[in-house]
Parts: sequence; structure tokens; C-alpha cells
Amino acid sequence: MSGATETHGGNTAGDSERNTPIPSRAATPVIASGSRPSRARRFLAKAEKKIDKFKLKFGLKEKGTESHGTSEASTTAASTGESATVPTGKTWAVVAGALKMTLSGAVLLIPDPFKGPAEALLKIIDVFEQTKSNNEEMEDLKARCDLLNESMANAIKGKDERLLSAELKESVGRLVKGIHDTFQATLVEYSTGISAYVMVEDNTEVVKEANQKMDQILQCFWIENLIAGSLVLSDVLQTVRNHTLFLNDIRKTVKDQEGWMLKLCAATDNHFKSAFLDKLKHVPGAAYDSQELARVNPCFQGTRVKLLAGIGRWMSNTALEEQGTSKPIYVLDGIAGIGKSTVAKTVAQHAAAINSLGATFFFSRDHADRQQAADFVHTIAHQLACCDASYGKAIATAIDGHPESLHKIMAQQFSVLVAKPLSDMLKQRATPLVFVFDALDECAQPDASDILSLIIGSISKLPNVKVFLTTRPDLVLRIRYQSTALANCFHLQEIDAVIVDSDIRLYLNYYLSLSNIQKVFEGTEWGSWAPTKHQQEQLVSVSDKLFIFASTAVKLILSYQGRGPEKTLTSILSLEPKQGMVKLYQKVLEIAMPTDILRPSKDWDLWLADFKTAIGTTIILQHPVSVKALERLLQLESPDLGPMLRNMHSVLAPFDDGPNPTYKIHHKSFPDFITNAAICPEEFWIEESKYHLQLAKCCLKTMDQQLCFNICQVSVADQYKALADLPELNKERLTEELKYAVCNWAAHVAKSKLK
Repeated sequence: MSGATETHGGNTAGDSERNTPIPSRAATPVIASGSRPSRARRFLAKAEKKIDKFKLKFGLKEKGTESHGTSEASTTAASTGESATVPTGKTWAVVAGALKMTLSGAVLLIPDPFKGPAEALLKIIDVFEQTKSNNEEMEDLKARCDLLNESMANAIKGKDERLLSAELKESVGRLVKGIHDTFQATLVEYSTGISAYVMVEDNTEVVKEANQKMDQILQCFWIENLIAGSLVLSDVLQTVRNHTLFLNDIRKTVKDQEGWMLKLCAATDNHFKSAFLDKLKHVPGAAYDSQELARVNPCFQGTRVKLLAGIGRWMSNTALEEQGTSKPIYVLDGIAGIGKSTVAKTVAQHAAAINSLGATFFFSRDHADRQQAADFVHTIAHQLACCDASYGKAIATAIDGHPESLHKIMAQQFSVLVAKPLSDMLKQRATPLVFVFDALDECAQPDASDILSLIIGSISKLPNVKVFLTTRPDLVLRIRYQSTALANCFHLQEIDAVIVDSDIRLYLNYYLSLSNIQKVFEGTEWGSWAPTKHQQEQLVSVSDKLFIFASTAVKLILSYQGRGPEKTLTSILSLEPKQGMVKLYQKVLEIAMPTDILRPSKDWDLWLADFKTAIGTTIILQHPVSVKALERLLQLESPDLGPMLRNMHSVLAPFDDGPNPTYKIHHKSFPDFITNAAICPEEFWIEESKYHLQLAKCCLKTMDQQLCFNICQVSVADQYKALADLPELNKERLTEELKYAVCNWAAHVAKSKLK
């Protein structure tokens, strides 16, 4: 076989359609104003037209059909059940030509370090076009080349290059470099210079190894960008499926990749039921998609792009084991209000969308069952059993064989219920399985340290498993996770201020846009108001990299309570940037104060006492209860907590908008503020122990009043039956406040500092 010439885009076949100019390694040109398309966009548009021409020329596409439509030959073959085969040389011409056109456009987009490999790859493709071999491994390599081209084109075509994130461009660059390095391994130097390389097409093992490496690189590219949100799963799957329509001679390879992709989006069999699984004392509210976490929003579209891309790359590199990204644990730590839980929920959602989510546990000091380790392993095992029927059967078998393990220490529970029954199955996974644990610092000590030890010593060592963990940088925890070689640590507060400001700006531009304000204040005098660009920039500055500040500010501005959006915004903008959440929460309290009561006065004292009771008890509840149940539990002389809690909606989240809502604290930074005498205004300061004692007394009083013998009115004939055999119980007397009192009175006594 003759060596390729040094002509960049040409080849010995002399087909003018395949001549591809190689752009220089100059940086991407600055985009001029106006609608004139950029060089990269013109390249991509030209590439799409040429691909269609190739397919028409070689009978791979009928005129008037979509670019991935079947040819007449393949349609006929499909109807007769025969396998249509496209001539090998012509298929290579189409694949190589299309790939070179896409690469030519990509060279203009990708960062400088990747331009050299991209240009070299263009020359290597010329060598591939000379290939005469027809063996199976070479046919498979053709399929992967075409799949590579479609993957890159799917990521960038039809998009304004100004809107493509730097992370996506870098990801495409890494993909190109990875393919270049893989192709380089299939060539041998014939004399000197890259143009003198020839392909080792007769060495089946070399080409086979290249195919396996190509699979890994493509799969990592897909997972990385699916987690980052840069690609849509349905688009990637369609790209793979389309190849079966016009590359019939390499259908096997495409089918293999399609099978891998189908595993990402298939509806897994998760309907396995077993009485043994019912023995697991799992915590439903700890799951990322539970009702308790409904108010925790994922990242606003277009924000946290760089961070999510890094997480996606970490998750995708299980097979490639790149330096630094192969570590099984990713710790995201940061101060309160910076957005850790939002990122955790986004990662969980994106992983679940591609069948790569194993289990989640979102810790919370507001819920007794989510601030301790007692049911942590049970919850993980239960979620794994529900996500895949084969896992469920294995875990049920383990419980059946070792029922005593349910009550052992955490490490033994995990070994028997999860590690031993699932290890062999996890080795067979096509993608890594991700565990997401949020706010570990909200778990009480020493439980939090025990869980971290389990993560480092056991969970992270499961095959094909990765653990994403968020926490405040608590000293005890930080020393432990920073000292292990198994963890990547990212400090969220150290992210570039320019990037965070850009994300906050994007968030504010949406929620404070004229269209959204008109929707919120429809029919009011504020319906036509909107902040100026300068005011929005000021709000970005005052937010000082804290998403919770921007979120709380937006809730205040768009509130019907207070002095209206314009005056509220002006008041917020008067704050100094470094005053942060303290001054904003002081502003929240100021807006909540009644305007028709003089201070000081007896009426003011009464209002303040009721206000502190409403807020104090709400923030220390072991789990949220409805407003009416809380009023009955507290047995107030004038039960009317609803209006006071509604006025605090910027920091309290109602579960529903009905007449009896259940309120939950938006963010833990508010309880931190209002229970800290050093930063909270003295008159509003909540002394936690005082309200714990009050709730403990109320719980005992409620139990004394409502508990009675045979409260569920079980008949005499049924009183000695097992609970499972009893007829339906009368639960009318089991009120919400009574159930809360029975379960939580002791916790409040313990935290009341009662001597």
C-alpha cells in the first residue's frame, strides 16, 4: 500500500469532493457584531451539505430524504430480509470526508492545546482513506469513525459558537485528542514525517485494541456531557440508531454501541417485590426526588456549567482511569448558601436519567431520621433494590440468609446487604454507578464521621462505583476527607468570581425579567415595573457569590407583602456586599413587622411573642407539620400562625397552597442567623433551648389529653392477633399532633437543657 501524500485534504483517489483545506492554528477569530455567521458556523453548514452530497453520490441517501434516511438498496434489502452491503471503498470515502469536514470546523472552536492533534488527525485520516483491508476489525473501525463524526457534529452543529460553553469546546478537544492518540497507535512510521505513516491494517490485535479504546473514549464523552447537561440523551441515542439505516455493512458495531446506549435510557426492571425487602427500615425523605426535597431546586439552566462538566468528566472516566479523575470520591465542600444541595440534586437527576444513579441520602438537621446514621445502610440497600430487580433479588436473598445483619453495626450491614451480594453484578455494568450524599455536616456526630469512614472504606471500593459528597467544611470531616488519596476535593467558594457572577446574572435576568414580573404581579400597579440593567448588576454585586442571597432577594422582591418590588429592591441594594446574608435576613424581619402597630406598646409585645413562637417552633420541629396541627400542639390562646408564617415566605417554603399548608425552612442559614445572638437583632433572637422546652411540655400535654386505652378501637376478639392480621384500624383519633408528640417529645426534652 502506498503512503499518503502530504496534501492536507487530498488523497490518491483524486476525488475533488474529498479535498479538505486545513485551517491554520490561529486562535478563534473575534465575532463581529450582527448576524453574519462565523467561520466555524460556515464550516459546519458546508460540512452538512457535503455529507449529504457524499451520501447521494454513493447511493446512501435518496433525494428529498433526511440525512440519515435509507437508500433504495437498503430499503429493498430490509423488505427482503437480506443484508445490504455498501462497497467498502465508497463507505470509507463518505466516512472520511464527513469526519474531515467536521474536524475542520471543530479546529476553530477547540482550545489551542487541542488544535495540533486535531490538525494531525486530519492528515491521519488521509492515510485511512488508502486502506484496502476488508477484515471485520477494520469494518468496525469505520463504524466508530462515523460515530465519532456524528457525536461531534451533534454537540456543535446548528449552534451559535458564541453560546457554546468553554467546557463543551474543551470536551470536544479532549475527544479529538483521544481519537488522534488512538489512531496514531494503528500507524507505523514508513520513513519520516506524518505523511509517511501507513496503517497496520493486517495486525488485527492492534486494530481491535484501537476499537476498544474508541468505545471507551466515545462513551466517556457522552457520559461527561450528559451529566453536564451539554447533550440530550435522546439525541445521542438517535445518533447511534441512525447508523443502522445507512451503514449496513458495519451494523454489528453500531448495534453494540446502540445496546450500550440503550442501557443508559432503558426502563429498568425495578418492580421486584419481596417481604424481605420490607424489613429494611429505609428513610423515604432522604431520596433526591422525595416530597421532602421538592423545594430543593436543581441548577438553573445554563448555570454551574464548568462545575457540572468537571463532575461529568470525573464520573465518566471509570474506564480510562485518567490521572486525578479516576478517584472514586468527589467531595464538594463550601460555606452555607453557596449552592451545594442544588448541585447535588442536579447530579442525581442527570445520573438517574442515564440509569447511573445507585442511591441518594440528603441529610437534614430538620428531620430526625435524616440527621443520624441508624437507617443509612438500610436506605441505600432499599434504593438499590428498587432501581434494579436483579439487585433487589440479591439483597432479598442476603436478608433471608442473614437476617441478623439488619441489626449489626454499619460496616457489617453494608458488607452483608450490599457489597457481597452486588459486587459481581457491579463489575458487569456498562456505566459507573453513582451514589449522591448531600449535607453530611447536618448529620450529628459521631454518626457523620462513621458514615464518612464507611464511604471511604467500603462504598467507594465497590467495583464501578463513584461517590459524590457535599458538606460544609466542618473541621472533623475536612481532616478526614482531605487526608484520603481516594477523594477529589473541590471548594465551591473558591470558584472564579466571574463565573459565579455570570451564573447569578443569568438567574436574575430570568426571574426579574419584565415578562416574569408581569406574570407574578398581573392586574396590580407593579405589573409594568422592571429593574434596570444597572440595578440587576448591583444585585449581582451585593449577592457576593451566594446563590441563596440572590434567591432570597428575588423572593422578597416578588412578594405581595412589604412595600412593593421597587422599594424592596432599593432597600436590598443599599446593603454592603460583604454584609451578605446577615443584613438580608435582617431586612426579611423588617418587612415581616406589622406597620399598624406602634412600638413600643403592649400590642407590639403580644405580636412579637406570637411571632417568636411561630418562628421558634417551626425551625426546631423534628419534622414539618401542618399549620393547624402546630396550632393544636401549641394550644395557643389565639391560634393564628398562618398569617405570620405567610409573611415569612422568602425564608419559609409552604408544601402546598391550600388552607392548611406545611412550612419548611428554605435554607439552614436562616436558623443559623436567627438563633445566633451575636448577629440577630436582640428582640428577634430565638433561644433554641427555650422553645425545645416549650414544645416538650406541649407534646406531653397533648399525649396526656389524647392518648387512651385501645385508641384504635380494636374489638376484643382481635386484640390478641398479630398486627399484620388485624382488620383495618380506626385511626381517627391518631391526630397529626398526637403522632408528632409521641415520636418526638423525648428529643425536645433532650435539647431543652432541662436540669
